[in-house]
This record gives sequence, structure tokens and C-alpha cells, in this order.
Amino acid sequence: MSAIEAYIGDLDRRLSGSAGAKADLLTEARDGLTDAAEAYREGGTGEKEAERRAVADFGPAAVIAREYQAELALRADIGTLWKVIVGVPLIQVGWELARIWTHGDWSRSGKPIPGWYVSVIELFGVLVVVSPVIGAVALFGTRRLGRRLDSVRLGKVTRWTVGAAAIANLLALLLLTVGTSVLDPARLNVSLPCNVLAIGWAAFSIWLLAPAFRSRTLIAA
Repeated sequence: MSAIEAYIGDLDRRLSGSAGAKADLLTEARDGLTDAAEAYREGGTGEKEAERRAVADFGPAAVIAREYQAELALRADIGTLWKVIVGVPLIQVGWELARIWTHGDWSRSGKPIPGWYVSVIELFGVLVVVSPVIGAVALFGTRRLGRRLDSVRLGKVTRWTVGAAAIANLLALLLLTVGTSVLDPARLNVSLPCNVLAIGWAAFSIWLLAPAFRSRTLIAA
């Protein structure tokens, strides 16, 4: 095995993340090493020595892996932010449409809505909006800060915003669920489509938390 391929294999074993994103980084590294080795060969250096020098110039695999891991975590965080921006509104709108289609207006129940529950709904509406807004602001900020910060420092910013957006979304769901169960548990069982969407929303909310904390583990590793 050539020195370049051995080095790429070492990098590959050290990295964790999306297979596609990792393949892109490894291809970029291989191309850079190949070009550097070619430059040495054109200068009269033998093939094996040229590859050895190219690898040495590139840097220790442990150091490069930390930089690449930061880039992989950053890309994962950006993907999660997009899921927050698109997923939360879609699930909420889908649930409301399913509720209108299968149940109709809540006034049909004939039960008065107490003031405290109105406050719960209003706070829920704020939290539902906050989550994708955090995601959108974070994406915009990532593009602006990307010109000033490296992947490691930028990753710290995105990881906190991913966590904040995920927590805001989960709090919205918990607030609505607990408030509704106190008011009228029957409202938690509106219809099969609504129940499916509610379970999907809960699973999505919990899943959103994983990338934020997993990203921190990858960076620290």
C-alpha cells in the first residue's frame, strides 16, 4: 500500500459522521496529497519518497482528523438546522389540517376554555415559532461567521444553536401535551391522523436533541 493510501486509511478510521461528507473530505485530502507528490516527482524525487514527503507536509493524521471532524460536525449541525426550519412548521401545519379535517373546530366540544389554557396556547405558539427562527438565524450567522471563524470555533456556535432550537421545540410539545391533558385528556385523542402526527412530532423532537450532544462528543474525541 502506498504512503498516501495508508495515510487516507488512517484518516478514515479516525473520522465519524456522514458517509458522503466524509468521502468528500477524504477525496479532497487524497487529491491534495497526490498533487503534492506529483510536484516532488517532477523535481526528481523517487515515487515512494515523493509520497512520504507529501504526507509529512500534509501533517499528522491525528491533527488533521481533529480539523476534519470539526468540519463533519459542522455540516451535520447545518443539516439539523434545516430539519428544524422545515420539519417543525410542516408537522404543526399538518396536525392542524388533520384536526380540521377529522374533528373540526374545538368550539364543537361545548366546553369553555379557561384563561390559563389560553395562556398555554399562546406560549406554545411562541415556542413553536422560536424553534425555526433560531434555526434560520443560526444558518444566516453561520454563513457570515464562516468568513471569520474556523470550523472548530464555528462548530461551537452551531452546536449551541442546534441545542437551543431542539429544546425550544421539545418544550413546546411538552407544554401543549401537559396543558391539554390537565384541561381535557380526551383532546389528546382527536383522531388517528392527528395521533400519528403527534407521535411523529414527539419522535422528531427527541431525535433533534441527539445531533447536538453527539456533535459535542465527536469534537471532544
